[in-house]
Amino acid sequence: MKRKLAIVLAAAMAAMSMTGCLNNASTTTTSQTTVATAEISSEAETNETKKTSEGEDYTYQFDASNVEKHTFSLSTTAPSGSALADVTHHFADKVEELSDGRMKVDVFEGSALGTEAQNLEALTAGTLDMAVIAVEFYVNSIPQLGALILPYMYDDYDQVQKVLESEAGEYASEQLRNVAKVQNLGYYVMAFRNMYTTKPINSVDDLKGFKMRVPESSLYVDTFRMLGAAPTPLATGEIYTAIDTGVVDGVENTPDGCLHLSWFEVAPYFNKTNHLNAPTTFSMSASVFDKLNDDEKNLLLQAGLDASHYGLESTKTSDAENRKALEEKMTFVDSDVESMRAMIDYNAYDFMQSDEAKKLFELVQKNK
Repeated sequence: MKRKLAIVLAAAMAAMSMTGCLNNASTTTTSQTTVATAEISSEAETNETKKTSEGEDYTYQFDASNVEKHTFSLSTTAPSGSALADVTHHFADKVEELSDGRMKVDVFEGSALGTEAQNLEALTAGTLDMAVIAVEFYVNSIPQLGALILPYMYDDYDQVQKVLESEAGEYASEQLRNVAKVQNLGYYVMAFRNMYTTKPINSVDDLKGFKMRVPESSLYVDTFRMLGAAPTPLATGEIYTAIDTGVVDGVENTPDGCLHLSWFEVAPYFNKTNHLNAPTTFSMSASVFDKLNDDEKNLLLQAGLDASHYGLESTKTSDAENRKALEEKMTFVDSDVESMRAMIDYNAYDFMQSDEAKKLFELVQKNK
């Protein structure tokens, strides 16, 4: 994913020759006769030096002075106060910081601008600037991406991040671009998913005929069918009532979602299955992204990468905190994970028959 545009570097080198290599303050010599002049411009030079030296550490190089004023709308289904909402706001703040206030991202939380499925349609159509879209939702239109988030694929969060920053993550982003017309600005590793239910799930046998709410994604439907359950796709906003009225017997999701959407009130059992890790993306409409200049594009990509790293540490911390908070509200069940893992056949997923999925799967295994 590390890309540095030659044209930007060339421009930076030219600028350096004109400004006397401002990025190397340690080699600057000030004579006694120029102290007064140096003091007058010290603040400006310090700011320029700081910006240039920091830029050298960036994966994506950009010149903030070449960034025009833009305001983007970003939609997320995340409720206020959740870990996902926090990381989303971090991304927005980083964009504003890197652009010296020229670029702003207005965040709309809690599905205010629609569901992820609706947001994806709007991104593809170019009627929405940005949205937080989980990889699982892309699987419906880009089935091969399922190879990135198969159940029981990853052991821990660092492993997931490593894969996403490898050629596997880059290849997946290329699929988003080519098929959905969406530019991925960065991945966010979310917490491992577990099952929150009205009765305990001790082993895979307890899932037989179990009405489990799943995202509107074919990957999840297929996965829970393999486990013997009756997967029921529902929008996030319908989950609480669906469990409370018996439409479904439980929901699988992150501890963060369970806590902040109060599912524990209607689903008292926390079954520790850690069955799947599905990262989300900071997605941008390709048609909107392509209208920006190279510096603006690279700035957004850098903000996305920064949010990705921030999100990884946030997930580790918040997942531990959320589980601890839920321990006071729910009964934790040590589910027999191996009985579930044994029911999963990667080759049984239809999308795994495509060359693209096979390539992505191989890249994941290579970079784990």
